[in-house]
Formats: sequence, structure tokens, C-alpha cells
Amino acid sequence: MQQRFLPLFHHLKNDNTTPTQGLWVMHSDEPLLHQWLIDACRPQWSANSQFIKRMELTSTKSWLDVVAELNDLSLFGDSTALIVTGNHKPDTKAIARLSAFADDVAGGHSHNHLIWCLPKQDKKSLSTKAIKLFDNQGLIIDGNVYNESVRTDILTAKAQELGLILSPDAWQMLLSHTEHHLLSAYQTLWRTSFLCTHGQMIGVDELEWSLVDGADFTVFHLSDTMLAGNAQKSLAILHHLKRTETAPSIVLWAVAKDVRLILQIQAGKVPSELGIWQSKAYTYEQTARRLCGQGGQWLSSVYDIDRAIKGVSDKDVWQLLTDLVLSVCGVGINEGRY
Repeated sequence: MQQRFLPLFHHLKNDNTTPTQGLWVMHSDEPLLHQWLIDACRPQWSANSQFIKRMELTSTKSWLDVVAELNDLSLFGDSTALIVTGNHKPDTKAIARLSAFADDVAGGHSHNHLIWCLPKQDKKSLSTKAIKLFDNQGLIIDGNVYNESVRTDILTAKAQELGLILSPDAWQMLLSHTEHHLLSAYQTLWRTSFLCTHGQMIGVDELEWSLVDGADFTVFHLSDTMLAGNAQKSLAILHHLKRTETAPSIVLWAVAKDVRLILQIQAGKVPSELGIWQSKAYTYEQTARRLCGQGGQWLSSVYDIDRAIKGVSDKDVWQLLTDLVLSVCGVGINEGRY
């Protein structure tokens, strides 16, 4: 059996209880689609107590280890979901054993699931005995993006998943700017989802910020979301800064600057006297009013973080930053453990 990626993706997203099992192979030159397929299967695997395991094919003989894993009883779940990567195809002996496994699944004797992730295969490769086995007794998933229409359909599905609604002009800008690059387009959508309200119509102006060449989340994005009191987005941006190895001292500089400005406004200072841009003055004033009486420990926290950065204290710098960001968002630390 053969199927395109997107219909299967929609099916998996809409039905997260029916077990996924048997032999699946997906071929695509887009690593992102392999990951999205795996992510879409995770709810089914979890609901059916399927233990997830990965194996890398280092030679044709590796398939015997794969078959052995499929036939073994899992110690960690009712069955196994096995993700296999590597280009080595099974030999005749392994094909026979995989066929027997597929028969066991068809007969209800096994609920294990194999996903083999391959790069794009040409017609000759798809006609080999190894791939034909998946066609006859399992599923071949075509994850290739053949044209701009397919790319648009895939990105539309991910935009809906992120709660984004793009205007036709915004879609045109996204597709032309990212030049047929699926990952770049998705990263832009992902950034936009943090900068805009869920369900908001995204026009050209809103999208433009995320489309700046080399755009990425910065401490300035963190400042904006923190001042807006959006704890969830602030934490997501903070985690992104940590993953991208942004220096904690830079993050502290941005957060401490906002903390001091808020405290000074609460003490009666006027934003214009503090060098705050006119376009940001209202935001700072609103934040100062919203957090009135809540910033008593902020400067002490800034001091503790500075000590941790300098190695004077052995406290976790990023955890201290997380706690301070949550506090500036107006969220109690325990409430912020998402």
C-alpha cells in the first residue's frame, strides 16, 4: 500500500487512539517530514503503551537485529515502536523474517510498529524486493515535496497546528522569501506563532518581522513578551535562547534593564525621563501598574543571577533566570512550571 505524507499526517492527527503497527517505510529528502511523521505517531504509541526505540542500520546484517527487536517482548511497554534509519536494505533472509512479522501483525499476534526512514527513492529503488515487501504487506509513505503546491499544503497544515491564519498576501510573501525551503518557512511560522495572538489573521506587516534575514528570537523578543505578561511565550523564548547558547549575561542584561525601569516607574518616574521610547512607554506603564507591589525581590534576584554567572555561586543560572522572568510576567514560580 502506498500513501502520500499529508493525508496520513491528517489521519494521525485526527485519530490518536487507533494503534499504529506493522511495516512502514517513508522516503523523503526532507528530514523535517520524517520527524513530523514520528511526532504524529507519538500519541498513538503512548495511548497503546508502545515503547519507542531507535536503531541505526550500519550494514545489511543490521536488519537481523531489527527483526529480533520486533519479535522480542518489550520490558517497558505492551509493544514496541521501532524507528529505523539508514540506507542498507534487507537481504533475502531478513525480508523473509520481516514478511513473517507482517503476517503476525495481520493475524493480531503482534502489535509492534516499524518506521524505516529513507531518503527519496527513484523508481528503480522502489521496485526492489525490499521496498515491494512494504508495498505488499505494509505501507510506503511518499514524503517528497514535488512542487510548490505540495509545500503550501504541508505548511498550511502546520500553520493550522500553530493556530496561525495567514492572509493570501502573507502566504505569497512567505513562499517567495523562503525560496522553496521547507525548514526555513516552518521556522518563520514557528516564530510568528510566538509573536502573534492565537487565531489572529496574519498579514504582511505581522509576518515581515519574522521574515528578516537571519531572524531569530532575541532578548528583545523576550522583553516584549515578558512585559506583556505572557509567561508561556516568555519561557519558550528563554528556552530557545538557552538552546542557541545565548550568553546568560546578555539575557540578564535585558531582564535587569526592564526590572529597573518598571521599579523606577512604580516609584513615580516618568518613562520619558528614563529614556524609554515613546512607542514603548505605554507598555512599561501598564506593566508597572499590573505588577504594583510584586517586585520586592527582583533586584535581589538580579544580584543572585549575576553571582551565579560569575561562578561565585553554584546555583543554576538558567533556573534563576526562569524564576525571575516568571515573576516579571506576574506568575508565581510554582504556577509557571508548565
